[in-house]
Amino acid sequence: MALSDFFNRLIGKENQLDRILLKFLANNAIYPSYNADSYLAAYTSNTDVFTVINKITEPGSGVSVYQYDKNGEIVESGKMLALLNKPNPYMTKAQFIEASITFYLLFGECFIAEQSIPNGLNANQPLRLDVLPSQWMEIILGTVFNPVAGYRFTMSEQTLDYQKSQVYHYREFNPDYDTTGGHLKGMSRLRPMLKSITGSQSGYDSLVKAFQNQGAWGILTILGEDGKGMGEMSKVQASMLKKRFKEDNKKGDIVVTGKDVKWTNFGLSVVDLNILSALGAFKGNICDAYNVPTMLLSGSQDRTYSNYKEAMSALWTNAIMPTVDGYLEGLTNFLAPKFKEEGQILKADYSEIEVLQKNKAEMVLWMINARSFTKNEIREACGYEMLPDPAMDVIYDSAGMLPVSELGMSDSEEVLKALKISDYRN
Repeated sequence: MALSDFFNRLIGKENQLDRILLKFLANNAIYPSYNADSYLAAYTSNTDVFTVINKITEPGSGVSVYQYDKNGEIVESGKMLALLNKPNPYMTKAQFIEASITFYLLFGECFIAEQSIPNGLNANQPLRLDVLPSQWMEIILGTVFNPVAGYRFTMSEQTLDYQKSQVYHYREFNPDYDTTGGHLKGMSRLRPMLKSITGSQSGYDSLVKAFQNQGAWGILTILGEDGKGMGEMSKVQASMLKKRFKEDNKKGDIVVTGKDVKWTNFGLSVVDLNILSALGAFKGNICDAYNVPTMLLSGSQDRTYSNYKEAMSALWTNAIMPTVDGYLEGLTNFLAPKFKEEGQILKADYSEIEVLQKNKAEMVLWMINARSFTKNEIREACGYEMLPDPAMDVIYDSAGMLPVSELGMSDSEEVLKALKISDYRN
């Protein structure tokens, strides 16, 4: 169906599709998720949620970022990068990126607002960037063909409106497509995790109770001379007794009282409840949602040096890099037209991340064994400039003019020497 025909159907005779879309247009705003408080509470009070998200945000925010032109060359005086390096007076680049992706991972979306001036040499070019709190952001709806008209920050009785062009909205995919436009908001990864988060927090609370006061958790009953309870006490009496018991019942101490008492224990042992096992399951669910290997969290039972290194590499490859790269790609699309820097990109440089670097000797040996690479291709793979010598662009059966077997394939230093790579000892 042509777009014009579709539009005519919208404004012409009403049908089922018309009613759905008209109902959609009747809503003037999409408000923050009703679970926003739960997500924030999970991050600020649940150690598993905080730790998993922090595994991504802290290292990700410290990655070097450069601006490149369409030929892949670094742009030394790029305006996008200059603004990112100093987004506003109270934030550094690392703090700005950390705040952005923390909101994104926590709420499924983050909002970045730019401010500019209408006149002067830098008219309509962003002068500062601010991270807006996702839990206080509303989406102002527009039309069917332009569903987002703007954004609104609302906290208490204070509101601040932003035009659509002023805000970069980085969000997770939300399949909850409905007539209220809820799909325009990002879906938090914590949304299907709320039961695991609740279980995790309850487990930690139970552990704390089990360790406090030798696991004392129950009812203290004051007995009379007949060995029976003395009846109800006043709230003041009960409060004073409870306070006295909590103050005196230290680990290894004995509570001294002139009353005849009976203790009814409600606390079950850690072994009985299998709390630690349950906590591991809840923690695993949260880790899986964020692609963070569980062995990187404290208390992991299967951590060794080799698999820890592999897990760190997986953390970067599956969690940190996709998050940072997606964020920078969207930020580029948002800023480049405003600075007239279309075709240029903001891109993270992971070359200094140790766990992502391959062993040069192993890589060179593999490329030589493949017998499909020129010497220049091998040098380039190692991060060196290609040499103008035509012989360096010819595929040989060996790294030099000798057969591979004579280079001592078991000795990686000899191979790197033959390729004129000077820092082979590193």
